[in-house]
Amino acid sequence: MKTILILVDQLYNHGGIEKLVAIKANYWTEKFEYKVIIVSTEQNNRPPVYKLSTNVEFIDIDITYHRAISFFHPKNFKKIISNIKELKKVLISTTPDFILVASHIPMTYILPFMHTKAKIIKEFHYSKFNREKNKKEGIFSSIEKRYDYLVVLSPEEKTFYPSKNVKVIPNPVVALPKVVANINEKQNIAGAVLRFAPVKQIEKMVEAWELFYQKNLDWKLYLYGATDNEYYEKIFKLVAEKNLEQSIIFKGQTDNVITAFSEIKVLLMTSANECFPMVILEANSCGVPVVSFNSPTGPRNIITHNVDGLIVPLNDVPKFAEVLDHLVKDKIKMKTLSENAVTTANKYLIEDVMWMWKNLIFESND
Repeated sequence: MKTILILVDQLYNHGGIEKLVAIKANYWTEKFEYKVIIVSTEQNNRPPVYKLSTNVEFIDIDITYHRAISFFHPKNFKKIISNIKELKKVLISTTPDFILVASHIPMTYILPFMHTKAKIIKEFHYSKFNREKNKKEGIFSSIEKRYDYLVVLSPEEKTFYPSKNVKVIPNPVVALPKVVANINEKQNIAGAVLRFAPVKQIEKMVEAWELFYQKNLDWKLYLYGATDNEYYEKIFKLVAEKNLEQSIIFKGQTDNVITAFSEIKVLLMTSANECFPMVILEANSCGVPVVSFNSPTGPRNIITHNVDGLIVPLNDVPKFAEVLDHLVKDKIKMKTLSENAVTTANKYLIEDVMWMWKNLIFESND
């Protein structure tokens, strides 16, 4: 039986990486019968936000980095030393076959230099599209080459890595609803399921919605996401300033995106950048088409423009409002995009994606 160690910072926050770690750990232990151990550095005695199989072992080594400063700041240096010592203890006691670095943690840069017989893997959930080619990036690339495998989410992302050890494995769709509602029978509700973070550019979504709403007074926009940070407060005030409180509704964090997508007709995305957002696949699985900025690089690697969704030039707010307006007034196009979105989601079923992990990495002869 193979043993897989997954390294993360934490699993108590709602987020794409946290959800993916739980999905993969559960699948690998339940379906492939691998031994899976998740090792976190700062869980702080909180329960995992996503349910883990009873067969998945969870270990927190309680490092708790100062996240507001660089990992390699003097205040964090002692913590890195402790991290290395505690991880070595885990490696000795578990003797893993594979070690997967799943989130952005100091071990990303240190693991390739630690002595272990395990094959080491780093997966990337962000895009290198805008990364400058400088000395610092050169150092990172040289470290990345020391991994046995680098896992990226799309063929386009692969082009940004000079290493020969890159595998393309997309994010999965966990489950398709048994029945997909007729898109044109739903209420006139658009939605966004996201983190309230500046990279999501929700202010541009609000600006586009203001233009759209002037012509579509019977529509509402549901915003799903945790409302516990300064950026949320900024967006909340912006909505109030524009007198859009009756049209833009803050729904809070949801633990069930399928239920959310059962309510909405179209998903909106205005991010500055997205690597390979699971939320697009989740929406597609429910027959909900997506209107998105051409954010590098994820949306255009999932959405086929005018087939299963719509891509708008990056940061073009008036165009976004115009495209959305045309779509909601064209029932035939809405239905076509909805049906094709389900077809797209079927390309990323969890069974197929997990077998890619098995064949390309865990059972590979590389």
